[in-house]
Amino acid sequence: MQHNEKVVNMSNHKGTVILETERIILRRFHIGDADAMFRNWARDPEVTKYLTWPTHTDVSVSKAVINSWLPLYRNLNHYSWAITLKETDEPIGSTVAVEQNDDIKMVHIGYCIGRKWWNKGYTSEVLAELIRFFFEDVGVNRIESRHDPRNPNSGKVMQKAGMKFEGVKRQSNCNNQGVCDAAWYVIFANEYFGKSADTRAIIEEDADNYTDINARTIDKWADNGWEWGVPISHEVYENARNGNWDLLLTPTRFVPHEWFSPYLKNGRLDDTRLLGLASGGGQQMPIFTALGADCTVMDYSERQLDREREVAAREGYDINIVRADMTKRFPFEDAAFDIIFHPVSNCYIEDVYHVWNECFRVLKPGGILLAGMDNGFNFIVEDFTVRPLVIANKLPYNPLKMDAERRQKMIDNDEGLQFSHTFDEQIGGQLKAGFVITAAYEDFNNDPDAIADGIPSFWATKAVKPPLEWEGLE
Repeated sequence: MQHNEKVVNMSNHKGTVILETERIILRRFHIGDADAMFRNWARDPEVTKYLTWPTHTDVSVSKAVINSWLPLYRNLNHYSWAITLKETDEPIGSTVAVEQNDDIKMVHIGYCIGRKWWNKGYTSEVLAELIRFFFEDVGVNRIESRHDPRNPNSGKVMQKAGMKFEGVKRQSNCNNQGVCDAAWYVIFANEYFGKSADTRAIIEEDADNYTDINARTIDKWADNGWEWGVPISHEVYENARNGNWDLLLTPTRFVPHEWFSPYLKNGRLDDTRLLGLASGGGQQMPIFTALGADCTVMDYSERQLDREREVAAREGYDINIVRADMTKRFPFEDAAFDIIFHPVSNCYIEDVYHVWNECFRVLKPGGILLAGMDNGFNFIVEDFTVRPLVIANKLPYNPLKMDAERRQKMIDNDEGLQFSHTFDEQIGGQLKAGFVITAAYEDFNNDPDAIADGIPSFWATKAVKPPLEWEGLE
């Protein structure tokens, strides 16, 4: 919710009409809502932490805000809704069109909701209905919104409603935390009503070529600001050169430095031949290079490999960049590498046994495989914002064995074709390939609620290719 609006005339305005979703009614505010506004969200500093209007100190402030809106409801270009639950009609939040521009047929949406109703899917439900309303009824071409990057859950609401990351404008906004960056999300009318030629091409792709579909999907994610496709900064690279570094195989838990033993010596990986398997994105390989490793990165996403090229050019180092499909034979000689670093990614392929066998082949005797894996839980639940969690799918989850309509919907929603894998496949598969697993840990989704749920969604393992040629290996 924001208190100030910027409006440029736009045709076909409808005004603040009543809108309805499965659980929510959006309606105009009336003065009797002031107590609920104050009690349910406006007085809560946690709700207003990243908003542009100050926390209400008294119900009189809430009354004044609503009073300022009431006469504006006469104007068809004014949009400010109370978010109310169907069963109670009590406002639990608000949503406002904070800016409009007729020249480009744009509307900018702001929203907030009381803390009691967080993580239940209400806000995404509201935003999806507003997107429908402004495209279908008002006739806009561009719907946009923004959030402080320190408040990533707001971005997840936008993503869930179908909006796409457009970029971050640094120090371009001011909220209750002071001057801040702004992460922008947008959706256009042609994206809402139909599919671009590129999307149609993906949908029509034969399921036998699912890795091509996934590569294109990840390209789009990377273009839209996917967290695993944002390269490290020059500062992070320099810190690694000076011995201050950490790396992720899974979303939140750093890989113990001792896992790189025996190749890590005096904090360096000098002359260690390292393969980053499905590890493009400009995050891990620059750090390994800063530590002195001789790095090769293999990925099937061209955008993820572009990120590697960008960082290498910026920092002035050489890296061997290979675009290859890991469902095929790896394009390397036997015993070519000392270390394989393989972050969570085999969820994008059907057969993981092949990957473990190929890793074993291209590692030297005594070489180590560091792998991150999804344990399957993420496929059971489809919407992690809803509490309590709802079990939606059975395991194993294999889209190639689902009907074509459901598979097409996944592609249509830019989900790609992802696969769950069993303990037998992930852990047993490494053992079957010949590895000795010497260390492991669990990890969670990168979300405070997921961590609070206490349900791990990922595994990480250190596996060694025998013979063990050094002493003291744990």
